[in-house]
Amino acid sequence: MTQGDLIPQKPGTYRGTLKEQIRHGQGKYVYKNSFYTYEGEWVDGLKHGEGRLSMKNGGYYKGDFQRGEIRGKGERSWINGDFYRGEFEGGELHGDGVMVYGDGSRYEGFWVYNRYEGMGILTLKNGDLYTGEFHRHKRHGEGKQIWKEKGSEYEGGWVAGKPHGSGIMKYKDGGKYEGQFSHGLRQGQGTYTHIKGITYSGLWINDDIPPEELPQHMVVVGATELEIYQGEGLDLEIAILHTNGDVMEGETGRQIMITGGFLIPPDNPPKSFSDDHEKFNSPFGDAVVIPLGFKPDLDGLSETPSAATATDTSSKGEKQGMEYVALPTPEPIDMVKSSKCGHVNWSRVTIPPFNLNKRAYSTGCETLDQLTDDDDVANPEDTKQKGKKKGTKTSPMNTKSTNKDRVGSAEGRDKWKMSGMRAEREKDLQKYGPPGNYVIRLEDVTEPPFFEQRLSPVYVRVIVNRVKHSSTKFFIPKRTSVVTTTDKK
Repeated sequence: MTQGDLIPQKPGTYRGTLKEQIRHGQGKYVYKNSFYTYEGEWVDGLKHGEGRLSMKNGGYYKGDFQRGEIRGKGERSWINGDFYRGEFEGGELHGDGVMVYGDGSRYEGFWVYNRYEGMGILTLKNGDLYTGEFHRHKRHGEGKQIWKEKGSEYEGGWVAGKPHGSGIMKYKDGGKYEGQFSHGLRQGQGTYTHIKGITYSGLWINDDIPPEELPQHMVVVGATELEIYQGEGLDLEIAILHTNGDVMEGETGRQIMITGGFLIPPDNPPKSFSDDHEKFNSPFGDAVVIPLGFKPDLDGLSETPSAATATDTSSKGEKQGMEYVALPTPEPIDMVKSSKCGHVNWSRVTIPPFNLNKRAYSTGCETLDQLTDDDDVANPEDTKQKGKKKGTKTSPMNTKSTNKDRVGSAEGRDKWKMSGMRAEREKDLQKYGPPGNYVIRLEDVTEPPFFEQRLSPVYVRVIVNRVKHSSTKFFIPKRTSVVTTTDKK
């Protein structure tokens, strides 16, 4: 550095080598407006070769010059923090290059006079990423966009910066749309697949499915009010219907949950149902949530007797045609099932025992203390009494009990019967739910909801009758088939 280099250069002056009084070789020129300063190579009075053009505001260009113009490879910096390194033409960004913006965004690809053009990769400051074709500074052609914050991505056709034509959109919740787009909206024919496997294929208008194309409601196939015995199983089926009432055969993957409930008598609700018990409303009344079970492998109660099976030989007519059966203990049930071709099925659903205070049943069903004449059983002592000759008397001296307490007396038989039946009832409640009025709720729990819509729940009322006993054995009425909700033709 010479002493002259320390002296500020005036605007419109050149300091460097000359050739025939023309700038040639290395030199520094301060423009007359003093905003620009060029320092570098000169050829025949023109900037040519390697050089640096500095701006008074702090920006600069450093790179190739050809015959006075910025042309070739170089780098450009702006005072707002933008920085470009790549190819130039006439001072414009043109050709391959990388631009890093002051806000953190970045573009790498081809440029045509300061605009994105052709293939490129654009990363925005929020993390969104696009890889594909550009035209006039916009996403245009084929490309893939990933929206970081939204958690979705699209791959397919683009026009003027928006999805257009055929493409695939994947959503944060796991859903996927494949079909036609128009100016960023799903439009035309397309297929949407929910994360649970629910699919819709058909027409789309303004980014949505026409309301008439969506499933409208669920229905119970068969009766909605049923009557069974303790330990007996139910077959339940629901169908998902279209607006016109047809089953939506393409509806697969919707999550349906089954919930059991003990109906609370509206006129005299049990006090033992505290706020700790989960409840739900139904068309049949309020209910306390109870567990449900699955009855293993006993499809025909009278057709598959166990080793304990025996025919009732009682002389009473109402007990003829009964069989003793060993009913299996209910097992846990799958509470949530997926629809298949518009249907959901549960087989052999039972009501197992549940831990509510037995006083809670006092107004909803019979308690252990409420034994009726229907519980009448064959008493071995009755046979002895009937075997005595008419007129034979029993001496009070020959027994330790009074007439009131003797087994052969009416009250004695009742006491014997009640103690035996109470023991049997206790055993029943340890293995099966108590008799009474119940409701089963079937509800759509698909998560996330299919297009923000959940189908309304449906309900089945179930009356559970007590299993009858003869001595210490079960007997239930013969049935040709298991009670079901379906009425299949």
